[in-house]
Amino acid sequence: MNSPSRIRTAAMTAIASLVILTVLACGGSEYVAAPSGQSPSAPASSSSATSGTTGTASTAQRIAATRASTQSTARDKGSASQQSPTAAPASAATGTAASAMSAPTPAARQAQAQGQSVPASGGPVILPESGGTDNPNDGAYPLTYYEHYGVNPFIDADEDALSTFALDGDTASYEILKQYLRDGYLVEPDAVRVEEYVNSLPQGYAPADTALGLHLDAGPAPFGDEGYKLLRVGVSNPAPTDERDPVSLIFVVDVSGSMEADNRLGLAKEVIYGISEQMIPGDRAAIVTYANDVRVARDWTDSDEAREISTAAKRLRAGGSTYAEAGLTLGYNLASDEMERGRKARLVLLSDGVANVGATGPDSILKIVDEYAQRNATLTTIGVGISGNYNDVLLEVLANRGNGTYHYLANRDATERFLAESVAGIFTETARDARIQVEFNPEVVRKYRLIGYENRAVADEDFRDDSLDFGEVGFARDVSALYELRLFDDAAVDATMATARLRWRDPQNRQVIELSQEITAGEAADELSETDAYFRQTAAVAEFAELLRESFWAQCSDLDAVLELLDGVEGELGENRSYGELRELVISAGRHFEPYCKN
Repeated sequence: MNSPSRIRTAAMTAIASLVILTVLACGGSEYVAAPSGQSPSAPASSSSATSGTTGTASTAQRIAATRASTQSTARDKGSASQQSPTAAPASAATGTAASAMSAPTPAARQAQAQGQSVPASGGPVILPESGGTDNPNDGAYPLTYYEHYGVNPFIDADEDALSTFALDGDTASYEILKQYLRDGYLVEPDAVRVEEYVNSLPQGYAPADTALGLHLDAGPAPFGDEGYKLLRVGVSNPAPTDERDPVSLIFVVDVSGSMEADNRLGLAKEVIYGISEQMIPGDRAAIVTYANDVRVARDWTDSDEAREISTAAKRLRAGGSTYAEAGLTLGYNLASDEMERGRKARLVLLSDGVANVGATGPDSILKIVDEYAQRNATLTTIGVGISGNYNDVLLEVLANRGNGTYHYLANRDATERFLAESVAGIFTETARDARIQVEFNPEVVRKYRLIGYENRAVADEDFRDDSLDFGEVGFARDVSALYELRLFDDAAVDATMATARLRWRDPQNRQVIELSQEITAGEAADELSETDAYFRQTAAVAEFAELLRESFWAQCSDLDAVLELLDGVEGELGENRSYGELRELVISAGRHFEPYCKN
């Protein structure tokens, strides 16, 4: 089991490497720390600011405060580097921003000398290492950062009968798989999170009568040893409704040089267009951009002028370094103004997750996120682009801590699906800090293992500690968790096999709600064909993910068995877009996948 501190440590390790490696890829013009006692200077951002029709009086003050705070940080770092006996000479860390922007970087000079074209300042200049151009570590892409959180083991129920985890409505991992396969690669095992594959597909639950509903069903485990059972613990949302409270949207957009590749900024703009079109009377929106500097590209604009939000987004241009810390700080500062007026604040971060100016690790940024998450602001992270550089670790942990969900958009089709299926979760919260605890009866269940959710583990004793941060499911998205079980041969069919408890906080009245449901051994289907078609599809996609991440429990198996199970539900689910897409993904992955055995 992995704690949140491990996630933060992994993110810091990955991003520390990026500070060195992505300066060339992002254009190389960082915020320049001045000598002690002088103000640092920064190149102007490439995006132009426009005023909205309903701007607040404090917006300019917020921008000034953000710049002063981040400039102070830069001065402190500049002074520290001069005092350190192992730091580079002070002259190497000083100078004017103008000279940094106008003079060719060493990489640019080398590219020119080799007859290569050099893009305008802020564009990527990625030079091959001497002798070749292949990506390091046999990777599909040069700079992608993921974290493998391990694989849950089987646990003896008589030693630990409780399994507790936070819910997860993220879908990014499944979308990243599609990008790899489209480019002709098998996805990296570290990029696979089983629960995000499962929760990207419909589960077939009836809509919840309250904020959330709890569902249990079980049947034979199609990929486990003979006699093993598969338990599905499901959580449903209520039916979608057009009724909701007005919100204040803050789009925080990465416009650094790396966003120029793969139409990343173009996809970010499409998201802004689509979300702004779904604004209702009373909604307000603003756009914050960050590159070398941070600014409000569009001040607060009411829903009746939502077209102006799209117009401002169209003007955005990519170029420069990546000052993510300052961008989120200013975004949250704007949110603070709105929350003081009693409004609900919703931040949407659009980025490739790479930070290389200011605080580039998650801890400094998470301090800001934690503060505002406690005040009911939500942060949805949307990743775009992957071929040049992409940091999955940072985007996931920001959404986890920001009371939001994490999504990845590879192309316009994915963007359109997100806007049609998932965007309601930005406007509306049905539950906050949702978590599940399953108690297994040790007289019925010999052992169990949770499939996925490795980085969502919660200490059993913390289940009812309502002061802690847990998970968000996302509006209108059903989520599920799967357990593989070994029952005792002589278990009574009328005996309780497992009791599931679902606990969450109502985001409107802040009241805590808990539901529970039991399932007996006799309620588990004897034959797989007797289970729900969605149950079998969920089992298939979970095994698919297990194989792709090279799980110990899926060793020596292959994708043919996954296809066989999917073929068995084609008559019931064959017309569903998600079913057809999953089947094509399994076939495509089969062209690259090689069975493995770890024994």
